[in-house]
Amino acid sequence: MRTGTTWIISLLLIASCSNKDKEASASNWISLRADSINTVTLSDTLVIYESICRGCAYEGSTRLDIQDSLGIIKLVDIISTDNNSSDMAGGSISQDILLKPVRTGTTTIKLYKILSPDTAKEDSAQFRTYTITIKN
Repeated sequence: MRTGTTWIISLLLIASCSNKDKEASASNWISLRADSINTVTLSDTLVIYESICRGCAYEGSTRLDIQDSLGIIKLVDIISTDNNSSDMAGGSISQDILLKPVRTGTTTIKLYKILSPDTAKEDSAQFRTYTITIKN
């Protein structure tokens, strides 16, 4: 029992060290919330945190995309991070969706998560909405 507990504690320590490095490099990111109006500035980097199942049928085919009602937010990058052990089955892969405002205004973006070409029609009907006000 102690070996299992030690292993879990070691894994948690490794994961927390990895997250600290990620947080330090992302300290100027503004995390968007779907349940409120997000007020940001033109110099901010916006991020939406998503995840994709690891080892499932959709792992290699999942696409993330945004649609902006006014065209004032652009998708800059999607950073994938797999913090799972290589010998572990399952888990999830984090997806950091980086966005940049290009001009001031208030817009609504839709985040689409398309799992595979076979499910694209159904997946495109499901999205999360973010309202963003960009100021100087």
